[in-house]
Amino acid sequence: MASLARLQADFLAAVVDAANADRAPAIRAGSLGAAQRLAVYRRNLHANWRAALEDTHPVVARLVGGAFFGEAARLYALAHPSPSGDLNRFGEHFGAFLAEYPHAQDVPYLADVARLEWAWHACFHAATAMPLDFAALGAVPAERHGEIRFSLHPAARLVESVHPILAIWEANQPERDGTPDRFEGPDRVLVHRPDLDVEMQILDAPAFAFLRAVRDGQTFEAAAASAGFEDAQALGATLQRFVASRVIVAFAAP
Repeated sequence: MASLARLQADFLAAVVDAANADRAPAIRAGSLGAAQRLAVYRRNLHANWRAALEDTHPVVARLVGGAFFGEAARLYALAHPSPSGDLNRFGEHFGAFLAEYPHAQDVPYLADVARLEWAWHACFHAATAMPLDFAALGAVPAERHGEIRFSLHPAARLVESVHPILAIWEANQPERDGTPDRFEGPDRVLVHRPDLDVEMQILDAPAFAFLRAVRDGQTFEAAAASAGFEDAQALGATLQRFVASRVIVAFAAP
């Protein structure tokens, strides 16, 4: 007799994809045949997955329409079945999937819009954080400041695109008609939830590069070099701006 774990794995595979229906021979026929019983579970599962994707990617769904989105969601679910009972985590790879999805190639900005929507969703559900400890920062000797490694707020994400993705996102909110205010990128977007509401803003290239370096764990000196800051005053103002807005909330002393 097959082990319980094997039976469960086969049943899951058959529910996720009809191509695996023959892997669940233990399903007994009744008023419905075994294949029909599995199909009921499969339809419910895929409907739940699609609904979860549409909840986290409403702009993508609006841009492509129901039929396109439904098929993309189905294929995404086959490629990335949810590893968790928490469907809030299900769409994490949808942007990457759309970037490779053949039928999305005629909508070149679609994958980046999906990444922006996921960043908004991730920030909405991320943890809170206390502001930067200025007393502790002030205790670091001045000659060691370049070795400090700052940290972003847990509810901060960076999304970069050659397309005007923030304008597209804004144009496709419920109260808008879908016409962007601008049609040119690139967009370097900071997605951030300092308190209760998620905010999105365009950054210039140096500020975006600086935060990206901080996110990647670089030292303050390396982050400044990555951003191309040659003026200490501009660098200081940028750091002060992101500390004051709680984008940067912690640091590791050298």
